[in-house]
Amino acid sequence: MKKILVLLVIITVLSCDSDNSFSTVSDYDFISFENDNVTFELDQDGESSQMITVYNSKTYSNDRTYNLEVLLESTTISAESYAVPASVTIPANERSAQFDVTITDNGFGSGDRLVLGFADDNSALNPHPLQMDIVIVCPMNELILDITFDNYAEETSWELYTDITTTPTLIASGSGYDDLDDQSIQQRLCIDNGDFGFVIYDAYGDGMCCSFGQGSYSLTVNGEVIHQGGSFGASEVTTFSLP
Repeated sequence: MKKILVLLVIITVLSCDSDNSFSTVSDYDFISFENDNVTFELDQDGESSQMITVYNSKTYSNDRTYNLEVLLESTTISAESYAVPASVTIPANERSAQFDVTITDNGFGSGDRLVLGFADDNSALNPHPLQMDIVIVCPMNELILDITFDNYAEETSWELYTDITTTPTLIASGSGYDDLDDQSIQQRLCIDNGDFGFVIYDAYGDGMCCSFGQGSYSLTVNGEVIHQGGSFGASEVTTFSLP
């Protein structure tokens, strides 16, 4: 149900002025978002847009413009990650309007949020902000690399290549894990269809398990574990094809 109904409930409490006259619901001008909370699905390493609807409690014979603002104290992503219009205009004789919010994945993850409100200089009452909870989605194939390091995390590095059977091209890599001894990390990557090669290295040449800790790693593609290991020498190669 549109949240405008909730706003109408709020203003059923009547107020009395100095000459004992009462204000009724029709005296108030409320502007609201359609929902207090929405899920924003954002393409990993990409850009996504979502249309937001606003409602007014009254109909006017002329256009009505309401200023928007990002509530920075509640928003967890940086300003360069989102595009929000400065205002939204409800056309004459209408009670609703729409605007688009665009967010670019700049390395943050699921669980972050963008919170919007109506600026204080608007003539209408606007008690509820809109919280947009960001969920990162992969529009292609999602590869998840899980690594649990041994006692010497700085010895571990990895590389991911595409076109492994023709012209290998490095598309992702990781190293420099000096402060992560005996700890775990997870790396998520969106990859297209093709032939791939994953290489994990150990600089000392004794793998990740089991002489100096219980290190291990696994590769998961679209929810299916395609390889897991930890006992190797200087390196280990895993090849796979998608689809």
